Amino acid sequence: MRLDTAHGHILLSDAATRDDGHLILDQAAKVAAQYGLVHQLRSIEGIKAMGKGPTGPRQR
Repeated sequence: MRLDTAHGHILLSDAATRDDGHLILDQAAKVAAQYGLVHQLRSIEGIKAMGKGPTGPRQR
């Protein structure tokens, strides 16, 4: 579970793999919810929320 979460987090950091990161995190969230892993689910939700913001250098 933690490995999937970390993998998804890494994939979110690159625009080219962002969709894959969201897919992996969605799957990990389903498993965490199924088994009552509340702490892990909160972590996944936090990572997904951070992944919605802008990435890369700022444009001036």
